[in-house]
Order: sequence, then structure tokens, then C-alpha cells
Amino acid sequence: MFSTSYFTHFLFLRQVKILIFFLKYGIFKIKYRFIKETCAMPKWKEIAESVLADVREGRLRPGDRLPSDSVLAQQWRVSRMTAHRAMQELQRLGVIARKRRSGTEVVAPERKRTGFVAVVFPHTNDLLEINYRRGISAAIPDEVHIISCDTHDDPTREAAYLKRMLHEADGIIWFPTCAPQNNTLFQRITETKTPVVCIDKAPEGVQVDLVATDNYTSSLHALRALVQTGHRHIAHFTQHDVWVSSVRERYQAFADALADLGDDDVQRWVRHFPIAQGMEREHLIQLATDALYALTHQQPPITAVFCLNDYHLMATLEACARLEIRVPEQLQILSFNDSLPLLPSIERSVHRIVQNAVTIGKLAAERLLRRMDGEVMEQRVIHVPAQFYPAEISGTLLQQRTL
Repeated sequence: MFSTSYFTHFLFLRQVKILIFFLKYGIFKIKYRFIKETCAMPKWKEIAESVLADVREGRLRPGDRLPSDSVLAQQWRVSRMTAHRAMQELQRLGVIARKRRSGTEVVAPERKRTGFVAVVFPHTNDLLEINYRRGISAAIPDEVHIISCDTHDDPTREAAYLKRMLHEADGIIWFPTCAPQNNTLFQRITETKTPVVCIDKAPEGVQVDLVATDNYTSSLHALRALVQTGHRHIAHFTQHDVWVSSVRERYQAFADALADLGDDDVQRWVRHFPIAQGMEREHLIQLATDALYALTHQQPPITAVFCLNDYHLMATLEACARLEIRVPEQLQILSFNDSLPLLPSIERSVHRIVQNAVTIGKLAAERLLRRMDGEVMEQRVIHVPAQFYPAEISGTLLQQRTL
């Protein structure tokens, strides 16, 4: 038999072990709860991550306002100090800017230089664009590489290239299609931190740097030169794309030149020939032939034609050949002409407005480089005068001039 003292001792030891077990288990629970609470994301970080996610996924865009620290604290049910800590972190990351009086705004993130400039053009083999590129290449330093993007004058390809170049290039020189379906994208691009300079023309309603020919003044002066030699009935062969700045400005010069003669019904002299991608050359020539036949057989007949560009000029010259109209003896033609090597025989028979494409390309590149270096400038349109080369008629030559 166990003695009473031994049994008492046994119970005591058992109680001690039970006490030790519960003490250990309790301490473990305390430690587990402490570790769990320590590893949980701090509330200020949770707030900051939420804002970052909204920025990454496009729910918040540069320029959007954020709530004040007090409002943010109420929304997240935290102290104002916690909300302020979250905003401090976002400011450190360059996601927001805190401005006195105007509040807190989302800003576009800073990007590292890639060393590339994108040139987004409709074609790579058009002579006008080749000369634009010559000017661009002359101004871009050797350490900056040029990415050439040929959109084929296709708005869908243009949109895809622009989205891609926003991430791959430090700046973009852009000869736009001006397609209305891309206007929303165009506006978003100008709001990013990637500098963009348009060349030749700009999308309607989009505020952007533009370097282009002074289309209006150049056209008006050349048309007035025709008027001074006795022409009163002048046709205009153009496109329907009035949302394209160059088309609109050349048409407006035509309308104003005829208005100076007292002609308020200029539309009777205007013919629109669409220049669509994949359009048959023969179809364009037939449109010009039909228009020219009607305009030269009406009363009063036209004595001159103002062509929008080389495509309309080519079609008009072919139409004159088919209708046996001698140029410039029977009909004089004024046209923007940037592809003389393709039409060498017209040099003395057509009044030509030639754009200073190399200069335009150089100025566009210089402005882009200044933007890329962080220079703060107002967006502006830089107009470059064109050169007027008059036709030789009966041994006489209209005065050559810079327009």
C-alpha cells in the first residue's frame, strides 16, 4: 500500500504538471496572437495599396482628386494620422501630388529614359514624309535611336502603335490620320507624360504641339496670284475630310480668295475626291475626268483648278490628257506638290506650292527634345511658310515667292 505522504506528493506533482501545461498553452496562444497581429498589413499600407491598385487599373487617372485626410480617415474608419501616413507613402512613390489649396491629385508616374524616339507616320515611301524624316534625323542626336512606325494610314494600326510607343519611347513625333474614331485616344495620349509633337496636321479638338506648313496663307497668296492674272472661275479638287486641319485650311483659303471676287457660292466650284486606302488609281482619274468635263462645259467655264495635293494633281493631269485639254494654255493648275521627281514633266506647266518638309521635320524634332528634357512650354502651332513656283506661260513667269 502507498503511504499517505506518497499519495499526497503524487497529487501535488500532477497538479504542478497540469499548471505548467496550461501556462505553456496560454503563453503559446499569447505569442500566436502577437505574431498574427504583428504580421497583418498596417492599415495605412492597406489604404496606400488600394489607391495604387485604382491607379494601375485605370479607375484613377492623372489629374483626379483624392479625398482629404479627414474624409479618408472616416471612409476607412482609421485615425487621421493613419490616413495621413498612407498619403505620405503615395507621395513618396510619386503617385500623388499634394498642393496647398488645390488638394491632393493623382500624377502620372515618372518613367526611365529608353533612349528611343518614335516616328509614327502613315507611309515610309512617300516623298513628303521622307523629307520630314530627313529633318528629324538631322536634329536627333546620335545617342537617341529612332523607331519608325508605318501605320499605312490605317486608324486601327495607328492606335495600336501609339499605345505601344507610350511605353517604349521617350517621345513621339506623329503624322496623324486625324480619324475621328481615335479622338478619345488622342486626348488621353496628350495627358500622359510622354511628350508628343504632331507634324503636318493635328487631330481636331486636341491640344498638342504642331509643326506644319502655313496652309492657309500659302494657299491664299498663290490663289491671289492666279486672280491677278485674270482668273475668276477657279475649281477646287479636295477631300471630304474637313476634320483634317490641312484640308480645312486649304479649303478656307480657296473660299476667301473667291469671296474677295464677290463670289459667295463657292461650293459650285468644289469637287470632293476621296483618297481611301486601297483605292484604284483609275477610279480617282475617272472622278477627276467627269468633274473636269462638267466644269469646263458649264457657263461660265472654269479656267483654273486648285488641287489639294499630289494625288489630286496626278488625277487632274491625266483627266486633262484624256479630255485633250492643254495645260497651261487652256487650263491652269495650282497644286501643293511635294513629289516632283514622280512628276518631272510638270515643273514648268503647273503652279506649285512646295512645303519646306526638311525644315518642318527639324523643328518638330527640336521641340520634342526640349519637351523630353523637361522644359515647360505652352503648347503651340509653329507655321512654316511654303515656296511658290509659278508655271511658265507663253514665255512669261509669275514672280516666284516664299509664301
